[in-house]
Order: sequence, then C-alpha cells, then structure tokens
Amino acid sequence: MATHLTPASTDRHAPALPLPPAAGPQDWPAAPRGAIDAPPVAGPSGRLARWLAALQPRNRLATLATRLALRRRGTVPGHRFFVHGHRPRLIGKGQIHIGARVNLRGDVAPVRIEVARGAVVTLADRAFLNTGVQVICHSAIEIGPHCRIGPDCVLCDTNHHPVHQGDGVRVAPIRLGRNVWLGRGVIVLPGVTIGDHAVVAAGAVVTQDIPAAQVWRGNPASFAKAVRCAPDFIRP
Repeated sequence: MATHLTPASTDRHAPALPLPPAAGPQDWPAAPRGAIDAPPVAGPSGRLARWLAALQPRNRLATLATRLALRRRGTVPGHRFFVHGHRPRLIGKGQIHIGARVNLRGDVAPVRIEVARGAVVTLADRAFLNTGVQVICHSAIEIGPHCRIGPDCVLCDTNHHPVHQGDGVRVAPIRLGRNVWLGRGVIVLPGVTIGDHAVVAAGAVVTQDIPAAQVWRGNPASFAKAVRCAPDFIRP
C-alpha cells in the first residue's frame, strides 16, 4: 500500500521567508595591502634553472676554497678535483696527496681528513669520498684509484690509546687497492690492507686484511662471497 506524505499544517500556512542577498565583491574579506601589492616570489625556472644546475655555483665556490686551503698546505690537487656541498675539514700538519678527478661529497656532513705531522694521506685518481667520511691518519692511509667510500665511513690507522697497561699505542698504515667499495658506516682499523675490487658491506668493522675480489661483512668482518669481475672492471 502506497504511503502519501502531506506537509504539516505549520508548513502549509507558514509565510515564505525572503532569501538573503547573494554575497558580492563588496562583501568579500579584504586582503592585506601587502599581499596585493607584493609581486609573486618564484625561483628560476626553465632554461635558467637548467643553466644554474649545470653551473653548480655553490659547489664550484666550495671547490675553489678547498683548492686554496690545500695550496696553503703545499698540496696541488689533480685536474677536475671537485667538492659537493660543505668544504672538507682539513686538520693537522701532515701531507695530503690528491689525484685527478677526486670527488668529495659533503652535502649532509663534511668529509674530515685529519693527518698528523709526518703522516701522509693519498687519494688516488677518481677516488670518491661520500658525506661524513672520516680519514684519521697518524702514519699512512692510501685510498686507491676508483675507490668508492660510502657515507659515514671511518678509516683510522691508530687506536689512540693503549688497551692494556704497559702496551703502546698501535699505529699501522691502511691501504685500499683499486676499485674498492666500502658501504655505509664501515670502520677500517689500523694495519688493514684491502685488495683490488673488494667490497665491504655496510656497518662492517674491518680488523684484518681482505684479499682481492671478495665481499666481507659483519663485526668483525668476515668472508661472505667472491666478487665476479674482470681484472679491468671499474664500478660506475
């Protein structure tokens, strides 16, 4: 059975109420004067933005400042040496040798190179040190060509303090061969030699020599597997 709805008596006899007038521009809230008069703020776009990105003015300025700081130390970096982000922190009176096309990235945290008087740090051609890397050298640290050093790695050739009463402070050179890759947060301790093409997984602590073309991981680092590569292999 169909149900018919009839309006209530109050609705049937109630007079119609007038609608409020539509809001016009005169009723809109007034914007602050400065917001109307101020020109829109916009960064470079299009061709100008691409040109600035390619030019990298801040990075070039950091590179120039680092070159000048190295020259004051008696070091002349190789051609196409480049710094990204913050300038590296160069501490101590020792020697720093830098080859061609070496890149130091300091966009989050600067690379820190501490080299004591009489010690030598060598960064061979096309070595790359990522943000936050620390190189602490009291004897000799050599980073070979095409090495990739991941963020927050530490290479320290001294333990700074004796472990047992009567012991001396241990100081022993560190050497990385060709095309070595250290993952994020790797720590390399005194006296370690890492062979060509070797890979050390993130967070590992290297306490002993690593042969060429092997992957090591853990704390203390141990063998994980072999690296499959030709002798002339270079990681991109």
